[in-house]
Amino acid sequence: MTQSSLLPPSARLPPIRQIREHSLDGLAKLVDYLRAVYNPPVRGSRRVNRDKSKKPLGGQRREGGDTVEQLRADEFERAYAVRWLTGLVSQASLLEDPSDDYDDQDTSASSRMLEDKVDALICSAAALIAICAGTSAARTLTRQYQFSSPLLASDVEVYVRDVPIAVDEDTPTVGTQTWGGACLLAEMLVEDPGRFGLSEDALARPGRVRILELGAGTGLVSLALSRYLTARFPASTGVQASVEVVASDYHPLVLDNLRYNTEANFSDGPPFDEPFDLILGADVIYEQTHALWIRDCVATLLRRPTAALNPRFHLVMPLRPTHAVESRDVQDVFLPEHGVSAGSQNFARMDWELCVLEQETIVCEAEEARGRAEVEYVHYVIGWV
Repeated sequence: MTQSSLLPPSARLPPIRQIREHSLDGLAKLVDYLRAVYNPPVRGSRRVNRDKSKKPLGGQRREGGDTVEQLRADEFERAYAVRWLTGLVSQASLLEDPSDDYDDQDTSASSRMLEDKVDALICSAAALIAICAGTSAARTLTRQYQFSSPLLASDVEVYVRDVPIAVDEDTPTVGTQTWGGACLLAEMLVEDPGRFGLSEDALARPGRVRILELGAGTGLVSLALSRYLTARFPASTGVQASVEVVASDYHPLVLDNLRYNTEANFSDGPPFDEPFDLILGADVIYEQTHALWIRDCVATLLRRPTAALNPRFHLVMPLRPTHAVESRDVQDVFLPEHGVSAGSQNFARMDWELCVLEQETIVCEAEEARGRAEVEYVHYVIGWV
């Protein structure tokens, strides 16, 4: 995003009457600019080592010293953006693309290419009209996520609805919003499923593989993994039928939104009548009692090891100064592997302990009003010892 991109919409966008004079690529860039302003990524969800050339929009300033956060809150500019997008959509049938040369292609093929480009542009603009109505913290917002996999020809796409956080009996429904840890864990799962015990060989073994996400909130992690599995393994392979993914939470309002997101991407979900081979959790520990609750859930629902299986619980949580106690609680309830005496190889034994087997710190970029910032997350791999 260049410095000129940070001008307000009233200065950055061409007059509505001149929209047809711009190329489709140029118009697409203007729509992307509005999306970056009014539908920013979830805070702290972009790993620093993934693409260091990209800089967070929130760390840049436009002339006059206004940050993007201030620009996003400007009612006049947002209304201007809505009017401009509406004008763009209304002129869809009149748009042409003088920037492209179709001389070497037959008329019907070039016409289809033009129609496809116009349709993509209008769909993107129409989606932004609703988004520009306000800020994501104060209204319902549907986000589109794309996750890349080296094993797929195209990205995994997930649509998730975030709804305003409500306070019910002094308990805020934080699970109705998508948080950075969920974005990070979903990206890691799709990028390298083998790291989570979901290699093709593991999924092809006899029997079912059961996966549980604790404190799923909007369900992004479960939905991303499920859509990856659907794309990677066609129904004819039989793998889809042998894998069950369950997204769980507890607050009624969070569950209503989770059900909505699940039904928007898939038709149904499995029960809790069997243990799980893989359990996932992102941003689920933010009060002192939560670590113990999560430990008890995992102890009940994570399958015990066998000669062929090594069930795991993957937990991602931010390292915030305000949550230092919660971070220590995780280390207290999930002991390090070296702190527990090694058990026998008798897989029928009853004295299994949940321990931290691996731990890593991941740094992500974040938007801040004062400039570029970073958010640290810790990724725990927890299993039976």
